[in-house]
This record gives sequence, structure tokens and C-alpha cells, in this order.
Amino acid sequence: MEIQFDFDVITPKENNEITFDDINKEADKLISKGLESNLSKDLQTILQTRDKLKAAKATEIKFSEPIMQQGENAVIFPHTINVIQGQAGVHKSRLAENICAAFLKKHHCNNELLGFKRRSYDATYKVVYVDTERNLTEQLPFALQSIQIKAGYSMADHPENYDYVSLLQIDRKNRFAALKEFLEHTKQATNKGLFVVLDVSTDCIEDFNKTDKSMELIDLMNIAVNEHDITFLCLIHENPKSDKARGHFGTELMNKASTVMQVGFEKDANQNDTDIIRVKYLKCRSTARHTPFYIKFSQEAKGLILADASEVSGVINNRKHKASNDDIKEFIEMYLNDGTELTRTDLLDKLCKDFKASVRTIETRITEILKNNEQFYNKEGEACNLSKETREKTVYYKFVPLDIF
Repeated sequence: MEIQFDFDVITPKENNEITFDDINKEADKLISKGLESNLSKDLQTILQTRDKLKAAKATEIKFSEPIMQQGENAVIFPHTINVIQGQAGVHKSRLAENICAAFLKKHHCNNELLGFKRRSYDATYKVVYVDTERNLTEQLPFALQSIQIKAGYSMADHPENYDYVSLLQIDRKNRFAALKEFLEHTKQATNKGLFVVLDVSTDCIEDFNKTDKSMELIDLMNIAVNEHDITFLCLIHENPKSDKARGHFGTELMNKASTVMQVGFEKDANQNDTDIIRVKYLKCRSTARHTPFYIKFSQEAKGLILADASEVSGVINNRKHKASNDDIKEFIEMYLNDGTELTRTDLLDKLCKDFKASVRTIETRITEILKNNEQFYNKEGEACNLSKETREKTVYYKFVPLDIF
């Protein structure tokens, strides 16, 4: 179909000139008359997005309030992808259960839920828990039951804003398609916003080490949070003896996530696990990076509770005398994660005071960290290595994002 431009209707200008702006306006008018059928679907999407951006750009931008806090810290924002990562057995799922319970919590309920609370009790989200690991006879039913009891419901209740499914019985190669169909079905059945938990997220795709399979789920979540009132919480295992989330999927998930929490047991002076669990914020896109908080498993409560401050300080202070690599890393990250560059003298001076250790001990630890290419995170949540360089006979330390190496 040939497109006919009608410039006769354009207000005459001096010398009867037709400007580029005239052409652009006439093209937009033709598109609005139905000629978009001649454009590809992708081009139509681009043009529609451009119109939305144009309208948004012309108004005052009001940033979204958080929908979930932990204490006074804003943790989860609407229309975002969020992550809990950690080694196997560090209670990632139990941490997610407390967050879900906070979304479901009834007004009269006094459970503390590790300090997690909705920004507004009047805001109601539908919690959708998608599990891939636990058995269907005991483990998953008990976890689902625990969530609603923590939220103030009885065991026999079936809250209308609480849904849950398992992908355990679906062949791995078919799980992504099944998850996509389920989410579309769930969204059509409610007018509430959805808070979707994927536990564990790598089991929702065929192969978390393949780029194409990983990007299928990443793209699905990206489209969902931009087109619908959906927020995701993805649980993911870390590689053994590493703080890197598993596979290519883990790398891409870290890039796309807004908030990333890392869960792990605190170590004692001999580098053995203690009962104290640290929840560290690796990334906070919408705020300054929050300080860690500490929890532990309680047999009496049959779940996680906040750790006592004296217990936490006791473990950390006892361990600091050993000046382990992990502890040294914590303090190096604190000093350099905002882009600061320190001389060798300045960095060693700070660390020697922090750990009451000799220069030789600290230098040995830094040498080991450099040799092992240990991974750090800057304030933007980007994975970094520690860089050592000499300029004019002075040694400097700084963080360099991994993709630059």
C-alpha cells in the first residue's frame, strides 16, 4: 500500500517551505489513522514506547515508593527483579518466607518477621510462590503453611491473595513454557499486583549455563515488570566456595536485579560456621547500599529470628584477631566500593588498626586476595577485582569492574 502524504492541510509558511517537523507530524498522523498495519510489529512497539516516553518526559517524574522495608531500609520496589543468593543450606527459603509473610500479614498480627514490613498495610499484593525443589508430601506444604501462620492466618485458612505451585513434576525442558503460561493465567485472574517468588530460579529453565535458555527467563521477567504490576524475588544458589551466583543465568540476573541479598553463616576464629547468619546487601539500585543485618535459626520459633547484637559482636570481634582473607575483604570493600583509590600506606594503615595486626600479616592477606582474583562488589552492585598499580613509585589500590579485565 502506497502512503500518501497530505501537506495541503499544513498551515502555509513563508516561501511554502515544508520542514522536517512538518513531515514528522504528517507521518505520525498517518500512523494514527491506521497505516500502522504497514509497519512491522517491532517498529510499532518502538514507536508506541517512544510516545509513552515523550509523555512521561514532559511531566514531573515521581519515583515509586518501596513496597517492602526491612527496619527503616527500603528493600523491594514495585516493578523490579530482586535476588536472594547463598550457598546451599543457609536458609534462603526461610528468609523468603518471612518476606512473603510480610506481604500477607494481617493487621492484628504481631509477628516481627525479621523486621520486614509492607510500606503500606492498605496495599495488597497477591503472593505467588513457585517452588522447584521440595517434595509435595511434607516439605513444601509445611513451608507454605509456615508463611500463612507467620502472617497471622490459621493453618486451615486459604487466603485469597496467596497462591503457590510446584514445577517439580514438570520436565526441566518444559518448565519455562509452563511457568510462562501459569504467570499469564494468574495475571488474567486478578486485578492485584503480583509478588512472584521463584525458588529456585535456575530450576525454572532447561540449562542455566546456556545463554539462550538463561535469557528466556530474564526477558520474561523484564517484560512482565515493565508491562504489568509484577515484582519478582528470585532465589539462586552460589557456586561452591564462591560468592558468585550460579551459571550464566546468575551473572545476567545480578545485572538486571534491583536489590540483591546474600545469605551466609558467619565464621568463627577458626573459619568454622557459627549459628549467626549474615544477610548482606550486594546491590541496592534505588538506594544507598544498606548495612548487613543478622539472623539465626531458632528451634523454639521453628524459624528465623533476629540475632542478638551481643552475639553478633562476639563472633565478629573474636574472628577479627585472626585477620582472615574474608574479613580483610569486608573492610577493603568498605573502603573502596564507592570508587575511592587508596595508596598502599593508607590502606595498610587502616587495616592494621581495624585488625590490630602487623603490616606483614595484612600484606600477606592482600597478596593472597590478589593472587586468587577474589571478587568484590562496588556500591552499584557490580562485580569487581582489586587492582594494584604503581604510579611514580607509589602503589595504589582500587576496584575495577570485572568486564574491564
